[in-house]
Amino acid sequence: MMREVHSRQRYTRRTMALTRPSRTLISVLILGAFVLGCGSATAPSQSPAVAPSLSAAPSPVASAAQSPLASATGIVLQRTGPIGCDAIGVDYKSATIKIDAASDPDVWAETDTGKKIAVTWTQGFTATDGSAPVINGPNGEEVARDGTVIDVLAGAYPRLAGYFVCLGPEALYVLETDP
Repeated sequence: MMREVHSRQRYTRRTMALTRPSRTLISVLILGAFVLGCGSATAPSQSPAVAPSLSAAPSPVASAAQSPLASATGIVLQRTGPIGCDAIGVDYKSATIKIDAASDPDVWAETDTGKKIAVTWTQGFTATDGSAPVINGPNGEEVARDGTVIDVLAGAYPRLAGYFVCLGPEALYVLETDP
């Protein structure tokens, strides 16, 4: 009987020795998740007139959090992550890129039907501000400037300087790679 009590105590001490680090580890993981989930990240505010709607063409494949990112010049490009592009129709035949650092947003498109829509870019695109503001591709080449027209072709997605353009009723999504 003494042996049984002695082995039970040993088991309890060993269990407690293993349980304390486990509890500490679990507590740290929970606290870390809480801190990450409740961090001070602020969401960019967008004008409701240009925010992509839930019925827009792209469908998120990975994290597609939109985050405006200011270039060194003052023109802010609205950002999109990697997305898939659904085949839905749009009611416009062309969209003209507009760039104006003094407006909000700085870059948008006006369709041939007179609608103002957002233009979002993946991370490789940058903007340069000058007498004629320009959007540059990941390799530094000019992709768009104020007045660049994107023609919507029947049965095909348009390209902007070779880059894939995903069409949506509320936004255009310019991607570095095809979805």
